[in-house]
Amino acid sequence: MPGQQTTRYIYDSITAAAGQTTFNFFQTFAGKTDLQSNLTTNKLDSSESMVIKSIFVATNSTATLSGHSNLNITVGNQVVLKDFNIAFNASNRGVSFDRLHSSFNSGFIVEIRLLTDIVIPPQVNFKATLELAENTTLVGENMTLGFKGYGTIFSAGSTF
Repeated sequence: MPGQQTTRYIYDSITAAAGQTTFNFFQTFAGKTDLQSNLTTNKLDSSESMVIKSIFVATNSTATLSGHSNLNITVGNQVVLKDFNIAFNASNRGVSFDRLHSSFNSGFIVEIRLLTDIVIPPQVNFKATLELAENTTLVGENMTLGFKGYGTIFSAGSTF
């Protein structure tokens, strides 16, 4: 596919309700600013694609990510990451999954480097769901999920 290869970071943020434990990312974009999401739809353009190498979760809230959780990522009709517990990468109580870096000492920032790539093809819906075991979120707190990796973006080349 013609295009310019690049690094890519896509993210989506959700403003929490009190005690919210389920967060559905990349599903609702209405009313979000550029700081809350860098997408306007849950699929990439026809000339774009992405390979997810790393997953980043952050919260500015009292909700801790070091408790048990389930992260599910769906691409098209297929769940490509099912019931993944991010807690081991959220604190220094265990060994991180990828063993390439030690776990963070903060329960509010988590990065997981994937050993198996997740591919988001052009024009295919994708979404993510994070379920927390603890309901410690307060009204107005922010939960952000980001995907880091490689991608192809539209390159006009000599067509203009």
